[in-house]
Order: sequence, then C-alpha cells, then structure tokens
Amino acid sequence: MNSDWNLSLVLAIGELLADPQQPKALLDVKLHAFQKVKVLMFQYEKRGIRSDLLDVIMDKKCKLILKAKTASEVKRASEPPKPDYSYGTWREDPFSVPEEELALWAIVSPNNKLIQPAQERYMDLFARVFGITREQLTKGPLPYVKLEVQ
Repeated sequence: MNSDWNLSLVLAIGELLADPQQPKALLDVKLHAFQKVKVLMFQYEKRGIRSDLLDVIMDKKCKLILKAKTASEVKRASEPPKPDYSYGTWREDPFSVPEEELALWAIVSPNNKLIQPAQERYMDLFARVFGITREQLTKGPLPYVKLEVQ
C-alpha cells in the first residue's frame, strides 16, 4: 500500500493532539472518528477505488473532523455521505465529501441498475471531481486526470 492517505491521517492526528484548546471529550470523539475513517479507507481500497481519490477523500475527511465543533459534526464527517434526493434536488451535507460519494457510486453502480436521477448524480459528481465536462464524460475516451491533495 503506497498511498498518501496514511500521511494525511498522521498529520491530522498530530495537529489534533497539538491543539491545547481541544476539549478532552471532543478529542476522544475525533480520535475515534479518525480510526473509523481509516477503516473506511481500507474498505474502499479493497473495492478498487483509485489511490489518488482515496488520498483526497482522507485529506478532506481529516480536515472536516479537525474543523468540527460538536460530536454530531464529527460523526457526520467520519461516516460515508448520505446525499438526500428530494423533490428533484440532491442536497449534500457540508460535513460530507463529494469524492467519497463518487467512490460509493463507483462501488454500487456495477452491480445495480441506477435510476435516472442516480445516474445523473453519478455523472455530475464524476465531472465535478475530475474537472471534466459532461460532454467529455459521455463522448469518446476520458482524459487522464490525477487528483492531488490541496
């Protein structure tokens, strides 16, 4: 396993432990959340998710966990995203990561027939995450794009 997501995790834990303002109860919740995210990353890796996508997911999830002010926010940041489709609109939780939702669609879609709104959501996320147009996505070979942690 040669992935940068482990580095993001170690740096985030170090930043958390070095923060003297961190309440003890929230510190424990965040440390548990980091462990939970690490398990998710191993599961995604096992399912064949690209390492550059995993790196970005881990980096963003770690930043969300560090930023969280309540145990509820930490929980939302550490869990897989749960996008809400209601009345023709997808709503995202500000404590979720679009790249992780894309990874979940990639895991689910090969074995399931997605309804039209789900297909559209998957394509929109793919175009947004990889910075390509819908036209590029649907016509011809895809350009090679490597994601970078910001």
